[in-house]
Amino acid sequence: MVMQDVAKARVQLHPQHRPRQGSRLACSTPWSLLFGLVSIAPALAQPDPSATSSNPAASPAAFTLPDSREIVTPPLPPSLSVPPDAALPAAPVLEGSLTAEELVVPQSPLEVRIERTEGLSLQEALDIAIAQNPAIQQAELAVQRAEAGIAQAEAAYTPTLSSSANYQYSDAPSPGGGPSRESHSLSASVVRVEYTAFDSGLRDQNLKLAQEALRIAQLQLQQTLQTIKQSVANAYYDLQSSDARVAISQAAIESSEATLRDAQARERAGLGTRFEILQAETEVANNRQTLLAAQNTQQLNRRRLAELLNFPNPTDVVASDRVEPMGEWDLSLEETIVAAFAQRQELEIQRQQLEQAQSRVRLAQASNGPRIGLFATLDAANDFNASRDSFDVGYSAGANFSFTWFDGGEAEAQARQAQIDGQVAVSNFVGSRNEIQRGVEEAFLTLSSSREQIDSAKVAIASAEESLRLARLRVQAGVGTQTEVINAETALTTARGNLSNAVIAYNRALVQLRRAIGTL
Repeated sequence: MVMQDVAKARVQLHPQHRPRQGSRLACSTPWSLLFGLVSIAPALAQPDPSATSSNPAASPAAFTLPDSREIVTPPLPPSLSVPPDAALPAAPVLEGSLTAEELVVPQSPLEVRIERTEGLSLQEALDIAIAQNPAIQQAELAVQRAEAGIAQAEAAYTPTLSSSANYQYSDAPSPGGGPSRESHSLSASVVRVEYTAFDSGLRDQNLKLAQEALRIAQLQLQQTLQTIKQSVANAYYDLQSSDARVAISQAAIESSEATLRDAQARERAGLGTRFEILQAETEVANNRQTLLAAQNTQQLNRRRLAELLNFPNPTDVVASDRVEPMGEWDLSLEETIVAAFAQRQELEIQRQQLEQAQSRVRLAQASNGPRIGLFATLDAANDFNASRDSFDVGYSAGANFSFTWFDGGEAEAQARQAQIDGQVAVSNFVGSRNEIQRGVEEAFLTLSSSREQIDSAKVAIASAEESLRLARLRVQAGVGTQTEVINAETALTTARGNLSNAVIAYNRALVQLRRAIGTL
């Protein structure tokens, strides 16, 4: 393409650039090529229209930035207007045994309006979560259900007492139109006693399964408690982090506004420029944008923490603890891993599930075994005959025996399923063990790194504060620039954020380690 343009340029040279006939220039091919390149340089610098039209993605219009002067800011959503004398409706209480009709949701906007703000420490938030979190309540109900399962299994060891009665009326047809043959009869089993004397171990296995189910439910309750505590602590630290970002952003705005006032004063004194003012105004606007984003995150984190605490009435939560390290860790990495293996509920749950699977294997094997039952009955009957007006009383006693010779392979299939469940429990045990060790290692390394980051951030803040002070003095003395001040302000804001992040990361790692060994 380029060589074609060069050839055209050699043919279409301006008359004043054409060499004379017989001159040495006319015979010099390199010189003619040079003149051709110079003449087509503007054409080579322009984009090929055909290439632009064939590739829409390369069109400059596809990368045009929006014009801020043409963007119309939409209005804010409306706020709920509450009359001064409006009475707040009571929130529905969803506790205890309720009917389906009693499971209601708020119907009025006033019922979901936040009217109360609660300042909480981390320990207070943990206590409220233990008392009110729905997940913990569900785990406690699961324990109660498992206890009822044990009572059901133990009931199989006791004899059963029952009574039954049967009344019958009949009017049989009379051949040849004879007298009516209607009859009444009443028979009753006044008392019937039944007892299973031998069942090949079915009751024992069912009771063991119920006991193992209770143990699993108790372990899951402890696990849920630790998990909810960790979630509440993380949500609390999220709120602290957003609170710190809001405070840091507000401090950055105050500093940039001071820089703006200095720039305006220098311009009025004839020592500054309009550019410095615009530069400071831009910095103030950017810091306000950061503050708005931090305030939005703060509100979201407050609502997330309030959801975990499950307040009966809409409540806003404020973190009252200071952002500071919340303790020390006294165990080495190896000691922590061993302690986590000994205390974590996940591993014990897998052990119990393995035992439960083995009990189901024995239960399936015993389901076809012989069974012996004993019974005794006191019976009474009356046919309402006119010649007799009393009940005939009798009794019976005996035993029954049952044995299943063939069930189509059902018991064997149930045993095989239980064996596979046991293998799954072993695999889950290995996976949980590896996950616990990895979690402890990550938390321990994060704790160590965060501790060093805290020291580094403290040094950075001291240096940034001094740097900002010197930058302002240099500007006042006329030997510095406003750019130096803005850079120093940015460095100070970054250092403050780094310190806050390091402290909160340290606290998160500390919570994770305490969760790992079950002491949260």
